Amino acid sequence: MTDDVNPLPFDDDELRTTPVDFSQAAPETVGRPDRDVEVSSQDLPTGSSRVIRVRSGNASAPPKRQPRSVVEPAPRQPLTLRSRRGVALVALGSLVVLAGVGTLANRGSSQPPAVPTVEPVASSELVCPITTATNDLTSAITAAVAPLSTVSTGAGSLTNLVKAGKDSDALVIKAPGSLVARINRGKSGPAQMAAAIGSFATGFGADQSIRSGAGSSRGLAIAPCSRSVTDAWLVGGESTVGRLTTVMLVNNDDRPAQVDLEIYGTNGQIDSPGAAGIAVAAASTARLQLSELAPSQSVTAVHVTATTGRVGATALEFDSRGLVPQGVSIMSATTAGRSLVVPMIPKSVDSARLVLLAPTSDATAHVTLMTAQGSIIPVGLDSVDLTAGHVASLDLMPVLDGGAGGLVIKADRDVVAGVIVTTGKTDKFREVDRTAATPALVSPGLLVGLAGPKLTHELGIASPVNKATVKVELFVSGDTTATWTRTVDVGKGSIVDLKIPVSSPKSTSIVVVTPVSGGPVYVTRVETERGQNGPMIGLAPVLSTRATTLVPPVEVAPGSAVLAKD
Repeated sequence: MTDDVNPLPFDDDELRTTPVDFSQAAPETVGRPDRDVEVSSQDLPTGSSRVIRVRSGNASAPPKRQPRSVVEPAPRQPLTLRSRRGVALVALGSLVVLAGVGTLANRGSSQPPAVPTVEPVASSELVCPITTATNDLTSAITAAVAPLSTVSTGAGSLTNLVKAGKDSDALVIKAPGSLVARINRGKSGPAQMAAAIGSFATGFGADQSIRSGAGSSRGLAIAPCSRSVTDAWLVGGESTVGRLTTVMLVNNDDRPAQVDLEIYGTNGQIDSPGAAGIAVAAASTARLQLSELAPSQSVTAVHVTATTGRVGATALEFDSRGLVPQGVSIMSATTAGRSLVVPMIPKSVDSARLVLLAPTSDATAHVTLMTAQGSIIPVGLDSVDLTAGHVASLDLMPVLDGGAGGLVIKADRDVVAGVIVTTGKTDKFREVDRTAATPALVSPGLLVGLAGPKLTHELGIASPVNKATVKVELFVSGDTTATWTRTVDVGKGSIVDLKIPVSSPKSTSIVVVTPVSGGPVYVTRVETERGQNGPMIGLAPVLSTRATTLVPPVEVAPGSAVLAKD
């Protein structure tokens, strides 16, 4: 195997309402891991409250709910008390079911209605499907608990996603500042589930990467592990000759999920009968080839809708021209909106294209370029007409003009946005990667498992609306004191390109990015490798940790009780 740099170089024998809304992520839970009371912040639109009535066994049954579309921002269930698969969480310990769940209010009380409360999350789960490996290709999943002020007790783990009763091979995080990793070499492994309970959940994060220094799969890609959702978009995948794109749907629940895919290309929505009613068994991953669902597409946007359950959605693409590899990309899930942000396109790229889609109706989009000096409105992108259902691809290189830049896309209808970049000016050493609109960073964001010095790391920090201050800290696994800290001021409508001095050759470094004031801020991470294998690049969003959750009040009907048994 020709592999001059290990992507995650363990020794072989070691081991912001928000424009892009991820509130549909799998709700954090308060309770025992194996029998949880599950409350989704989706149930609580801004400025409103919802009262959940807990009735006694002899109370009259509530009226039946009218069916509703899964794409509405409505809860799957207002209150669920059920058994969870809990392979990872059960291994971590148990919590009291009603601790911090909400306020118990008497229906006959003359007091004003109780309001939702903000509570720290008690658990967090992320799914990580990038576990593909060959003799030339290595993938790695890393998970960590950052030593934040909110973190004291709890546990974290990284486990194989397997059905209950099977060995999950748990790697356990026992202390803040610690990191665990699962490396796949030579043979692909099962999807991973990263989980944390207690206060560890407020500082928990996990990343996934894939790299090959040689062979037909040569390339580098990175992405955060994601929460399960009911609605997501995967932007930029291709299915022409030499492009192999796999859509991965991960169901980490203990019951089956069903998913519909809507695929859009440059000529409109593509009729694909095989993309409807996709069954994803409990604790499993469904992998679908884009070339089979929508062949010969130069660029696509895929809408993922879970009609039953929730899934983690990701896409993995290998590019080649003939026998010459052109890189590997991980497409992280994004969402549609009328105000979207792509925090940074690095100046090192040799080409860049903006991919836009207005899914349901014609729209006009306005693109603003953020630079280190401030914002400009580029000619040609100041007003872009989009035909409903047709993917548009726009050249960004004349706009970037050799520098780094971030994008703000505003539209009169919902749109989705992504960016495709390449490095390398010859086919022999060309690398393709993809990124998409990113949600605002509203709590600390984690980068987990960074290695250096052959791999270089930078952050693109954007603040489109107001000036902002961000704190960036670098930790080495096992340490609770940062080895490097920077406080970064970002001007209104500007970006800052910040280099991270990772020196450890092993993938044991953790970076914490914390918004301090102003904003909102949006962050992209960039990982690059240069050398005899040519430039390789990976782009990924930096996502907020789920530090808090909205908890609705609980109204108790007369004569009823809420009981919890161990």
